[in-house]
This record gives sequence, structure tokens and C-alpha cells, in this order.
Amino acid sequence: MPSNGTSEKGVEALRQEIEGAIGETVDRLRKIEATAQQRLRQARTEQQHLHSFIEELHYRLETIASSPEPPVMITGPLTANQLNAMQEQEQTLQNHRTSLEWVTSGLEQVSSRLSWLIHQIEGACEWVLSPVDSGDGDTEGDAARTAQSTPNEQVMWAQIIMGQEAERARLAREIHDGPAQVLANTVMRLQFVEQLYTRQPGEVEGEFARLRAALQASLNDVRRFMFNLRPQSLADAGLLPTLKQYAADYQEQFDVPVELNLPENLLLSANQELVVFRIVQEALQNIHKHAEATRIEINLQRRPNGPLVVTIADDGRGFNPRSVRQSRPMSSGLVSMRERAATVGATLKIDSKIGTGTTITLTMPMPKDEI
Repeated sequence: MPSNGTSEKGVEALRQEIEGAIGETVDRLRKIEATAQQRLRQARTEQQHLHSFIEELHYRLETIASSPEPPVMITGPLTANQLNAMQEQEQTLQNHRTSLEWVTSGLEQVSSRLSWLIHQIEGACEWVLSPVDSGDGDTEGDAARTAQSTPNEQVMWAQIIMGQEAERARLAREIHDGPAQVLANTVMRLQFVEQLYTRQPGEVEGEFARLRAALQASLNDVRRFMFNLRPQSLADAGLLPTLKQYAADYQEQFDVPVELNLPENLLLSANQELVVFRIVQEALQNIHKHAEATRIEINLQRRPNGPLVVTIADDGRGFNPRSVRQSRPMSSGLVSMRERAATVGATLKIDSKIGTGTTITLTMPMPKDEI
């Protein structure tokens, strides 16, 4: 029978081997994370430059369209072919910006989840390598070890922290692309007005009118941005009026009919209302970005003594859910929608086929004695 010393040396050697193997894995993951962060920074820089260039080009085209006389360039009057070329260039850049936004979003999610994975592995490694109960009656040591976080608890806290960081990153993007860009465009337009005042004072009044209209539209965008962040009506009036307002704003903004079928009343907790609203919101944003739909239908139905069923259906181009999970497992907001549903014990089902549209079904359990 091996001696106690030999057994202890064997356990320690095994621990060192485990620690070394996990350390190598973490080092490799950190290198991948650094590469993802570098590519993300490059994509964000390119996105910012592209956004500024598109805005400047769009403003030039808008000025040309509103001018009563053909604009004169260095080489002479602007021809119809040159104008068409500028418009085609703008459309090409817009398409490129959309693709770049998709890439940036994917890189952000990859980087965020890599950080979460590394944290999870390191936490699990500490638990695996922690001293085990030796059976020597050391109850004080056993109690201290019991008080330590388990791997499941560490994973839970890591998910919460990474979720907070992902939300902060999303808010930063929203502010950059929304209110911050509005202010930048306003400064650029005011500089243009200053030039007009010295060269073509007769055009200043018309430019002020266009600037006023642009600011009003931007103000509407800022209000919509604030509503999307946290609609006050959700706390004040409840889910049903908030959904009506959101559907009406969406229809006006994107010119896509939204049919809304709601019950007369619905009793939900604050968390349940927030989950339903966020899933509907995420689904409609995905439809706008990817579906090219011409019609959307939203239904909320409470079955007698059964669950609440929410469906969001569109007649867009559809997709293959299995292919999306395999090729882009973190795309389209599908993961976040499922995670939100799980927080209130609900399930999310996605039915879609290419060319026939998509239906998202949220099934939320409800107490049987609730009316």
C-alpha cells in the first residue's frame, strides 16, 4: 500500500497538471480575445469615418436637391451623370455601413462572451483546485469552503456582469449614432450657414428652414431613443398602451403596417411586462434590419387557466433558423430574446422559412387562479 506521503505528492502533481493545462487554455483564449478586441477597434474606427463621410455626402446631395440653380463645381456645372454617380456612391456606402454594423455587432458579442468564458474557466479552476474535505474533522475549514462561491454561482454573477457591460456598450453606440451625431450634423450645418451668409445671403433663410426641420426630426429621434431605453408609459399606463404607442411609432417611422391584437386587460408583474415589451421591441427591430417585410402582426392572447401567448409574425423574406444558429449563433438578437424569456420562466419559439416570413412565439406561464 502506498504511503500517505506518496499519495499527497500524487495529488499535488495532478493539481499542477490540471492548473497548467487550464492556464494554457486561458492564455490561448486571451490571445484570441486580444485579436477580437483589436479587430473591434478597427471596425469601430472605420465605422465612425464611414458614418461621417456618408453624412457629409448626404448633406451635399440634399443641398443640391434644394438649390434652385445647378451647382457649380471646380470643373464646371454638375452634370446629371455626376449627380447620379454621387447618389449611387451614397447608396453603396450605406450598404457597406449596414454590413459593417453587422460585423461590429458580431465582434462585440464574441469579445464579450470570450471574456465571460475566461472568467468562468478561471472560477471553475479555483474550485477544482481548492482543498477537499480530508475527513480530519476540520469543521471550521469545511464551513469556510462551503461559504465559497460554487461554479454555478460564479457563472451566474459573470453573466450578470457581462450583461451589464454589453448593455453599456449598446447604450454607448446608441448615443454615438443618435444624439451625438445629431449635434455633429448641427455644427456642420451651422458652419455651412456662416459661409452662405457671406457669399449668398439670400439662401440663408431657406437653409435655416431646412436646419429647423432637420433639428425637429432629430429631436423626434432623441425622444424615440429615450422611449426605447425605458418607456415611462410602461410604469405609468402599463403594457398594452405602451405596445400601442410603440407599434404606432414603428409604423410611422418605417412605413410598415403593424396590426396589433390585444386583450381588453392583462394583469402581469412589472418584470413580465418588461420582458414582453423588450421581446416585441427586439423582434420588430430585427424585422426592420433583416426581413424586408411589408406587414407585421402582433397578437397577445391569454388562454383560460393557461399561459400568455405572444406572437410576432411578418411576411418578410424569412431565414433558416438552423443555419443561423450554426453560422451566426449570436446574431439577430435571438439569444438575448431567449435569455429574457427565461428570466420569467417563459419559452421562445421561432418558426421561419426562406421566402415565407417569420413567426416568433413567446409562451409565458401564468397562475391558474389569475383572471
